[in-house]
Amino acid sequence: MNSTADKQHIETELENICQHKLFANSPSHIRLLKYLIDKAYAGDELKEYTIGTELYGINYAEDKSNGTVRSYFYKLRKKLEQYYSDSSLKHEVYFEIKKGQYNLSFSSAKEYPHQLSSSKDYLKISYKSLKYSALGLIFIIALSAGIYKMVNQPLPLWEGFFSKNAQNIIVVSDQYVINEQLDDEKWHAVFYEEINNHDDFLTHLKQYPNRKMKTVDYTVMSKMAPYGVGILSKWFTLNNSDYSIEMESKITAADVYNSNIIFIGQFKTMNISSSLFLKKSKVFSTFHDGFKYKNKDTTLIYNTTHGKNGKIEYAMVASSVNNNGKPSIYFVSNNDIGVMATVNKFTNKKWLKEFYQQIPKHTIEFNALFKVEGLKRTDISCELVELEVIE
Repeated sequence: MNSTADKQHIETELENICQHKLFANSPSHIRLLKYLIDKAYAGDELKEYTIGTELYGINYAEDKSNGTVRSYFYKLRKKLEQYYSDSSLKHEVYFEIKKGQYNLSFSSAKEYPHQLSSSKDYLKISYKSLKYSALGLIFIIALSAGIYKMVNQPLPLWEGFFSKNAQNIIVVSDQYVINEQLDDEKWHAVFYEEINNHDDFLTHLKQYPNRKMKTVDYTVMSKMAPYGVGILSKWFTLNNSDYSIEMESKITAADVYNSNIIFIGQFKTMNISSSLFLKKSKVFSTFHDGFKYKNKDTTLIYNTTHGKNGKIEYAMVASSVNNNGKPSIYFVSNNDIGVMATVNKFTNKKWLKEFYQQIPKHTIEFNALFKVEGLKRTDISCELVELEVIE
């Protein structure tokens, strides 16, 4: 940039944009905007291929016509134009992505209106030519849209999450933390399986009034959280959809009722989700560090074990629809690799198509139990062992 002041104005404007209602719930557009600013600082000349591979992990060798980048730039350009159309806001610098370009440019308050007016130049075209051109264009667009929809139609599991104006929340399992004064008279951060929120904490204090305990202003997550969110972020980006993130300890009943929910984490630290997970199941329940399958005279226990080939654990993927018609998917295991492996599977189009060959074509509600194992937590395998389709 030209000077330190320029960077300061840019950073201030970026912060204002991120907090604005147009962008606050669009992490994918904020991510793209920050990427473009970093590239502008570096002076890089951007191309669609570069952005697709670096930011979205697109393999153009497999899909040369992938339109993810173009779609996100179109939406971001429109959001910026809408943001700057609000005359009540004041700006030291303006962000702009000119049509046909991928680089982000910065304009002063004097320059930006001039650029807007100069972009409105037009050619005079006869009505007849315009009419036939428009009809041809409409036909091509409709045909292309139809073909694209058939090829890229999401399977029933994800259809509600990728629909227009879908309100999606990724709920991350987190462990409630307590500070307790132990025998050494020092305060230590501790965990209790029965304490997953503030109400649980108050109940615990009533049961053990002699314990010296107090709450802290943070919770703890395992590595399944950033890994799972990273995979889902790419998945939502590839399907041109947005999401927000919330901790399990903070999620409310209203959030669950009014939003599409994706839960990733452990059932032993569930709060409100414990009353929803496997709610419709007739055969599955949680059991110690795994799950129980009980059907008529058959009872099977799937619990974490250690063998010669490494640790064996079990993960449940539960898909259902609430009374408000909102879909939810729970990726649940009490160990990291179970969640990580199943999130990977259910964001793989090829694998999903194979999975759907085992269940009715339009089924949304099911509970699928997976056996996950790996030597020293590498070379992870993920095998479906039990499946319940909710009728």
